[in-house]
Amino acid sequence: HYPLRRQRQMCIRDRYQRRVRGSEKMNAATFVFFLSFLCVVFSFSIEDRLHGRRHPLFVNVEKLKIQIDKAVTISVSPSSLEKSGSWVVVTWSGVVSPKPDDWIGVYSPVPSNYSEHSPVKYQYAKEDKDYITTGSGTLKFRLVNMRADYVFALMSGGLTSPTLVAISNTVTFTNPNEPLQPHLSLTGVVSEMRLTWVTLNTSSPKVKYGSESGNYPSVVDATTFTYTKDQLCGAPATTFGWHDPGSLHTAIMTGLTPGQRYYYIFGDVYGWSEESSFVATLPVGPDSGVKLFAFGDMGKAELDGSLEHWETVPSLKTCQGMEADLKKSDPETLLIHIGDISYAVGYASQWDEFFDQVQSIATKVPYLVCIGNHERDFPNSGALFQGTDSGGECGIPYETRFPRPGHSKLDQAWYGVDYGNIHFVFMSTEHNFTTGSEQWEFLDSHLASIDRKITPWVIFSGHRPMYIDSTNNDTHGGDIPVALELRKHVEPLLYKYKVDLALWGHHHSYQRTCSVYNEVCDPSNPTVHVVIGMAGMGLSDNIEKKNPSWIEFLDVKEYGYTRIQTTNMTLHMEFVSNDGYVIRDKFTLQK
Repeated sequence: HYPLRRQRQMCIRDRYQRRVRGSEKMNAATFVFFLSFLCVVFSFSIEDRLHGRRHPLFVNVEKLKIQIDKAVTISVSPSSLEKSGSWVVVTWSGVVSPKPDDWIGVYSPVPSNYSEHSPVKYQYAKEDKDYITTGSGTLKFRLVNMRADYVFALMSGGLTSPTLVAISNTVTFTNPNEPLQPHLSLTGVVSEMRLTWVTLNTSSPKVKYGSESGNYPSVVDATTFTYTKDQLCGAPATTFGWHDPGSLHTAIMTGLTPGQRYYYIFGDVYGWSEESSFVATLPVGPDSGVKLFAFGDMGKAELDGSLEHWETVPSLKTCQGMEADLKKSDPETLLIHIGDISYAVGYASQWDEFFDQVQSIATKVPYLVCIGNHERDFPNSGALFQGTDSGGECGIPYETRFPRPGHSKLDQAWYGVDYGNIHFVFMSTEHNFTTGSEQWEFLDSHLASIDRKITPWVIFSGHRPMYIDSTNNDTHGGDIPVALELRKHVEPLLYKYKVDLALWGHHHSYQRTCSVYNEVCDPSNPTVHVVIGMAGMGLSDNIEKKNPSWIEFLDVKEYGYTRIQTTNMTLHMEFVSNDGYVIRDKFTLQK
């Protein structure tokens, strides 16, 4: 069991150092209530605890009381904002007995009942160093346009027994149809690129694009879709975590020349985005080398230092590292994220925050994804594992927000796609993968169909790892039992079709195996396995005292991401640490 606290992230210093918090002391009664609250509303699986994952900083909204103190005032300025990511100043005064656990809640939309809505984020009032002595304070917040007004609330009683004391004036974004959350993705057709973005309710969304900056001769209409609360599976996604996702738009740019850079804007009469650019899908062929990013389990965090239900501070530096790489003369042109994407887990506003964080990356390179437990798992929803890890989302936000190549059937989260001289195959470890299942049959036939003369490299990905150094032997969803099942049912396919590289996440570490099959190292074996779950969420240090014989490199102390580069004869992969962006591990596969 863990006290309520914010895990210290030692790799984030300097500008983020002020964000580290000490443990909050709770009396026995509060602690028992808090554990019950977690079990009833959002129980975490044993694997979460064994992996060393931090419990979210939950606000117990169902326990919230309203006791407005007219002597306390709180205001926010400015009250009108033009662009997402704008900053506001919140000022309050008149608190007679200030406490260290008093906090400022950030709400959008303005709640009709505060006991039915979780805040988007919050910050402790004591972050103003004079608050405890004066009862007054000032803090700055950065706001993402969530297509609805914001309001700030001063709360006493901490997170477990919050009491609403004062409510601010509202803050309005002048354009609720500001085009936001853009991200590129592949369609499976070399001459195409898909763009997906969000507004409130615009009716004529478009993408304009061309091969010269500022000149967009091609225009394509977008299709619009969304998802509703009724499609989700349970709390908190269907209760106090719900936030309307807005209108999601997707447009496919066609007629692209492979490898050519294109410039684009998106929007409509309500407003257009700033210009972004991307390199069109590389031509498919053995000499079409690829440079890409790969990682898993990233999540998001707040640039203003505020807190949210489940945040991953190191993800900020992970993104900053990739942003810097993309400014180089020969940058990466693709990204793959192996599950546990945003860690929204039922708090829908966190998807807005996630896409805000990755925007400068996802507008430049296609963002390929693989489903993880925190996107899909929920009891009686068709998931293989019955934990509540998705917070009631049961894959719907993931499926809706991330169109995937050749994907049409709902809840069929496996697919493959060519890119350059690589064929990528993504499986779902959250669905039945046993021999003869629908997914297994797809993997078997799909791997058999790959022409290795065209795409000599095959990279296979799934969220829960097939090979893992871990002490988690829980019978339901534990690392070791799942790995055994994957080796029993899926590894023979990797061996049969000579998969070169298998990428996994879930365990928040970096681990690399030898060329292994059936737990035996042999250079003639085709597949090297790499766990890359170290992009943001709290690191997992639950490893055996003696590493398995097939582990060649392991790091459970550093966050970061990986870079992969291929030629027709080599595949080079390196682990980039967030601590100085130095390379901690590297290896090369050869044909």
